[in-house]
Amino acid sequence: MNILLVKVTLMPVVIGLVTLVSRRWGNKAGGLIASMPWIAGPILLFLILEHGKNFGIQAVPGILTGILSLIGFCYCYARLAPYLAGLWALLLSYLVFVLIALLFTAINLDLLTSYGIVMVSVVLALRFFPTPAVTSPAVRRLPYDVPIRMIVATLFVIGITGLAALLGPTWSGILTPFPIITSILAVFTQHIQGSSAAIVTLRGIVMGLLGFTTFLFLQAFLLPEFSVAQSFFLALLINGAINLVVSKVA
Repeated sequence: MNILLVKVTLMPVVIGLVTLVSRRWGNKAGGLIASMPWIAGPILLFLILEHGKNFGIQAVPGILTGILSLIGFCYCYARLAPYLAGLWALLLSYLVFVLIALLFTAINLDLLTSYGIVMVSVVLALRFFPTPAVTSPAVRRLPYDVPIRMIVATLFVIGITGLAALLGPTWSGILTPFPIITSILAVFTQHIQGSSAAIVTLRGIVMGLLGFTTFLFLQAFLLPEFSVAQSFFLALLINGAINLVVSKVA
């Protein structure tokens, strides 16, 4: 099957599904569901299909660095959302993403240490996450927002996977958890429902990073032993179980 065809058909379906689920069950549930490896999983799969399994395994440490950057992105956006318009909050949060990625790339931590730091960072981020205002503005109507989200998500994925050959496994890994769905949900939610709703959504995403991180971390150990399909399936089961527990206790 043509991989480009998969990219341009799968991504719109994923972002449309996440958007509709978020509207049906609320922003927190939407954020938690959005944190599943809907985008990072397919990107890693595309990297493996296009560059080989070893390339994908080598990308895992960079992926964990990218998740640290994603935590910084979510926390920064949540702090800025009550004070800045979505575009400015987004740009500054992207800057935080890049700075964190550069810092931890320079440090060059081993895989287990990176995993531990990410998991602790998720817990700390949730502990100090900003509290949304009690009241929220009336919901705005934005025509065609779902198709726009689909197009933006697809362009992001095509761009990131297309640059993999130039970036190499480390930076391809870092960009695997790039906040594609997160950016779209944050900006559109803030525009339509206000900053408080965006904060709730982002907190749901950070909650889901415990399972998301574990899914990607496990690929370094599962891919050498199992097929790609088996590795993804086993890790996805664990990801879902962690998210289920987190949704009950957080």
